[in-house]
Amino acid sequence: MRIMLILIVGFGMLLPLFSRGLAQENDERHVRQISAVRLTDASIEIDGRLNESIWNRIPQQGNFIQRDPDDGASSSQETEFAVCYDTEFLYVGIRAFDDEPALVTGILTRRDESSPSDWVYISVDSYYDHRTAFEFGLNAAGVKQDLRRFDDESLDFDWDAVWAGAVNQDAEGWSAEFAIPFRELRFNSAAEMTWGLNVYRELPRNNNELAVWNYWSHEETGFVSNYGELTDLQGIQPKMPVYVSPYVMTQTAVNDKHLNQADHFENGADFGADIRKSFALGLTFSGTINPDFGQVEADPAEFNLTEFESYFSERRPFFMEGGNILNFSLGFGDGDNSANSLFYSRRIGRVPQGGYVSNGTAAVSSVDSPEFTRILGAGKLTGKLNNGLSIGLMSAITAEERATVSYVDGTTSTNVVEPATTYLLGRVQQDYRGGFTTVGGILTATMRSLDGTDMEWLRESAYTGGMDFNHRFGDQKYDLNSAIAFSHVKGSQASILSTQLNPSRYFQRPDAPHLSVDSSATSLSGFGAKFIFGRNNGKTNFYTGLLATSPGLEINDLGFMRAVDNINQFIWFSYKNREPSKYLLNYRINFNEWANWTFGGESKGFGGNVNANATLTNNWFVGGGINLNRSGIVPFHLHGGPSIQGSDNLSTWASLGSDRRRELSLQANGHAFTSLDDVLSLSFSPSIQWRPKKNIALSLGPDFQFMDDTWAWITSMTDSSGGTHYVFSDLTLSQTNITFRANVTLSTTLSFQFFTQAFLMGADYENFKEVADNTARDINNRFTGYPEDQLRFDANGALGGVDLDNDGIIDYWPASYVYSDVNYRELTSNMVLRWEYSSGSVMYLVWSRGASAYDPFWEFDPGKDLKSLIDVADDNIFLLKINKLLNL
Repeated sequence: MRIMLILIVGFGMLLPLFSRGLAQENDERHVRQISAVRLTDASIEIDGRLNESIWNRIPQQGNFIQRDPDDGASSSQETEFAVCYDTEFLYVGIRAFDDEPALVTGILTRRDESSPSDWVYISVDSYYDHRTAFEFGLNAAGVKQDLRRFDDESLDFDWDAVWAGAVNQDAEGWSAEFAIPFRELRFNSAAEMTWGLNVYRELPRNNNELAVWNYWSHEETGFVSNYGELTDLQGIQPKMPVYVSPYVMTQTAVNDKHLNQADHFENGADFGADIRKSFALGLTFSGTINPDFGQVEADPAEFNLTEFESYFSERRPFFMEGGNILNFSLGFGDGDNSANSLFYSRRIGRVPQGGYVSNGTAAVSSVDSPEFTRILGAGKLTGKLNNGLSIGLMSAITAEERATVSYVDGTTSTNVVEPATTYLLGRVQQDYRGGFTTVGGILTATMRSLDGTDMEWLRESAYTGGMDFNHRFGDQKYDLNSAIAFSHVKGSQASILSTQLNPSRYFQRPDAPHLSVDSSATSLSGFGAKFIFGRNNGKTNFYTGLLATSPGLEINDLGFMRAVDNINQFIWFSYKNREPSKYLLNYRINFNEWANWTFGGESKGFGGNVNANATLTNNWFVGGGINLNRSGIVPFHLHGGPSIQGSDNLSTWASLGSDRRRELSLQANGHAFTSLDDVLSLSFSPSIQWRPKKNIALSLGPDFQFMDDTWAWITSMTDSSGGTHYVFSDLTLSQTNITFRANVTLSTTLSFQFFTQAFLMGADYENFKEVADNTARDINNRFTGYPEDQLRFDANGALGGVDLDNDGIIDYWPASYVYSDVNYRELTSNMVLRWEYSSGSVMYLVWSRGASAYDPFWEFDPGKDLKSLIDVADDNIFLLKINKLLNL
């Protein structure tokens, strides 16, 4: 509650200042204008040549200014453009003059992939809200790129539109033509309209030059808010097409584990559809029925030895497109808290949370359990009204999933591993002052059908909500970001007890007076908040803030948060210089300070770091930093027991990379961590990228990690009197991750991609010890070691107990999962042939392979492990998917 009071008082003190600025603050920036000319009797063929007479008759704009590398200087090459339109399309013609046309670079890649090519872009703020823009780019090889800008400076690369564009190279340089259908833009119609517009050009050979039509310096904040104006758009009505994209898919799964069984081959077919409909109010409905994500690349492999879940980015197109409008962040920056959000779309279609259940009467022969939960249907309505109100509504329904167990006697049984679930989300955000001030809110709901599932340990329903307030003021130099959120979960006593005992909060911790377990509870509530203030303008910038999550906050039914019961304070200060010098094109130096507490006032530590990065005049880049942390308590290391004193630590890191514009480029990252307890962790990640031809890109990126830990968690043990002993050990961990990618682009619509990743890991636990004094800062006082002759191990080498007097009777026995030696290998491959046979219609031919092996003993021999993965039984999937875009 203290955090809530701080935020409320802060709002009360600052709102009078903000409200005064809502109407009084004027925009004094320089705005260039270009008039759009309406076509009456002319037509344009999109071939990139600009040979229609209309391009010579209408006004041209030029005089582009550099933002990079020489901020404020005239562009090194002239660029001119003109704009015209008819009832269906906005046309833009760009002439990119070049005094060395033979050096114009166009690299052939898949659509939407960046490359060190010559590019031209048009960016249209059709809402004219100074926050949102729809951007279209072409490189000198004709590769398309489109994206959506939002919140002024943020990017959504996953937004795709159906539009036409072409390029042509000649003796004067190169040229580009764009035809953007008005139906792909979002706007509120009027008799005459003015839109925001900017045009910019990238010229990589001149130290990655970026030149823009409507210029603003790097010392000024914002992006879309700095656009020029496109005027004289008359008589345009927003189109309201219905896009339907049905798909059909067939696949064959080949399982080498069942070579001699009938289910060695498993054939299947499926169908579904995506739907998109625009409305006159500026809203768009997107829906999907029985979606398939078979062409989506697999998540990176890992072997998680912590009690917290890993965060994976979204890769599924339906959830990526426009996902930003549904986001409600409770985090900040790029650290552990950055992913905290009330909406984490990976919850929808998640890996089933339950496991198979044997009938106990016969030996199990095989288990057929789904890898993911099937999405029956999902829909969302998103957009912005002409009064500046952004709206996002989403609903999704997932199926009940069952595991089927087959027994050696020929019988089978099934059980539910994931219940049918409904997800709902509503998000609104109102713009003021041209979008420089926003006030928003969100509500989410997760509802599970648990009747008859034997999964009462899951929460039956979960609700979250929140409000956010963001304000940019002081000539747009200063930012205030704030949010308040709540959660309320309901379910059986078993489900709420499980929630209280979860590693994210550990209510059972005996040394925390502010925490307690209520085994009769059938609901749990909590709150979170953030309040961040800073300056992001000019060479010197800073942010400071407070983030808080109460012990009862639970948002992981539809959101993401690793741990709660946390108050985090931070200060960030930065100095950046983008003025080229004899050796540097630009550089930045950052200083950070932070401190953390529980809601009971216990210190979890404080620290700081200094880091810097720079781009050299030869376009190599370097970076590095040093981090020092004074540790406090660690609430979760004893897995529900009391907190334990952490260790002071020091870490450092460095990176070096060569010029990415070259055919061959190299990069290397290194990291070292050490603590006063003699814990040592090292990692090294070199990578190489090679373009042997302009349409072929190859990359190889190994990652090597080594850790020598002196107190790694093993298990908790119980003695005959009911006492608990917390057992740790030394840990030697070696890990190698090797990733290879090959991209071959045959044309702007036909491409081939291959991806493979080998993950190898070995862990060796030895020198077992138990906690003697959890408050001791000296590790020699914190732990007491077990003599080797007192330890008893099971057949797999896991610690099975402790025999203190060697009388053959176990005195301490494990009360929880026991971590033990392991050798784990995994090989994942994915190959995709993609053909866009007509605009928006795509055929995918996919092969994916997965293989893994696990041994309960220590061994780490990368060569041997790699060879074993080639021979291990694997799963192969061959898939053909065809979708057709219909404009109804």
